[in-house]
Parts: sequence; structure tokens; C-alpha cells
Amino acid sequence: MCEQDIVMEIAALMQLSGASYKSSHEGATMDQAELVEKVAKELGISNAQSQRLLKATLREIRHLLRVGHAVTIPHLGTFDTATYDEHRGYRPASHDFAIFPKRRVPVFRTGTLLRDEVYDIEADKAGATS
Repeated sequence: MCEQDIVMEIAALMQLSGASYKSSHEGATMDQAELVEKVAKELGISNAQSQRLLKATLREIRHLLRVGHAVTIPHLGTFDTATYDEHRGYRPASHDFAIFPKRRVPVFRTGTLLRDEVYDIEADKAGATS
């Protein structure tokens, strides 16, 4: 499976993952096993194949981030990294200042479509009219 296929499959996975579940703020979340099962059913494959697909996709995203590449999944968002320079900061536990080393951390920026869909759902819950 090439990188483009993996990206398309993860986009499908992510689209499926939120279809009929409440947000974590309301107490219901989808775990990995449920996601694997839902994707397997949607694609007509076994749970084992779905599990391998999900693990391969996540492994590829981690690898690409590790080597400095961003991963953009259309309509979902972009996985990327941000680099923070060495800086002086405050440690509340010790009430002291310390030098924090330069570091790179993963970040995710939502795509416009995902943001708009989530915004619409929240507006509907609040009783707003479109």
C-alpha cells in the first residue's frame, strides 16, 4: 500500500470515527477496538485487516513526523511538528526558574471542513438556526 492509499484510508477512518458518537465532553468516546470494528464493517474486511490498516497508517504518520515531514489529510487536518527553542521558564513545584532545552513536539491543525462540521454540530446543540 503506497503513501497516497494510506492517506486516503486514514481520511476514511477519521470520517467514520465521529459519525454517531457523542463528544468526550458528554461521556462517550470511541476507542481503538470500536474504530477498527466500524472500519472493518464499512470496508467489508476482517477486524484483523482493519487493525493492520490502522496500525500501518499511524506508524507511517509517526515515521513521517519523525523525519520532519507534515502529513495532510484532506478535510481532516495536518499532522506536523513545532520546534521550541531553549528558553527560561518557571517551575511552580520548586518555585524556581529553569532553562528548558530545545524540543520538537507533534501538533495537529484541523482542516476547514472538520472545523465547520464540528462548529455546526455545537451550534445545533445550542439551538441556533442556520
